[in-house]
Amino acid sequence: MNKYQKTFKIFNFKNLLKLSLLVALISCGLKGETKIILERSAKDITDEINKIKKDAADNNVNFAAFKEDKTGSKVSENSFILEAKMRGTTVAEKFVTAIEGEATKLKKTGSSGEFSAMYNMILEVSGPLEELGVLRMTKTVTDAAEQHPTTTAEGILEIAKIMKTKLQRVHTKNYCALKKKENPSFTDEMQK
Repeated sequence: MNKYQKTFKIFNFKNLLKLSLLVALISCGLKGETKIILERSAKDITDEINKIKKDAADNNVNFAAFKEDKTGSKVSENSFILEAKMRGTTVAEKFVTAIEGEATKLKKTGSSGEFSAMYNMILEVSGPLEELGVLRMTKTVTDAAEQHPTTTAEGILEIAKIMKTKLQRVHTKNYCALKKKENPSFTDEMQK
C-alpha cells in the first residue's frame, strides 16, 4: 500500500462519515417517503464517489493534484479522471432528478422546512463533487440560492435546474475529451 492509498483511506473515511451524518441531520426536516428517497439518492452519490476514489487510489491517481482550473485531462495522462467525473455527474444528476420529483410532489403541501432541508442536501452533495473535480459546484449552488428562495418548491426547482445544467455541461465536456483521447479526429459535433 503506497502513501497515497493510506492518506486516501483516512481522508475518505472521515469525509464520508461527516457527509453521512450531515445528510442524516439535514433530512430531519423531511418526512416519510420523501426523506427515504432523498437519503437513498444522496447515499448513492457518496457510495459512487467512494468507489471512484478507491479506484483512483488503486490506479495511483492523485485527486489532490487538482488545481483551481485543472481537474481533467491536464492532470491525468490516462482517461481515469474523465471517466470518474462522468460517473460522478451521472449519479449526481439522478440525485437532482429525485430532488426535482420530490419538490414537485410537495409543491402545494410542503413546508418551508422541507424545502430548506432539500436545499441543504443539495449543498452538502456539492462538496464531494468538487473533490471529484467538478469545479465550483458549491458556488454554483450558493449563487443559485441567492437568486431563488430555498424555502419554496419553485426555488428548489430552479436551484436543481441550475445544478443539473452544470452537471450535464461537465458530463458532456468530459465525454468529448474522452472521445478525443480515444480518437483524435473526434469533434464535438460528432457527439450530437
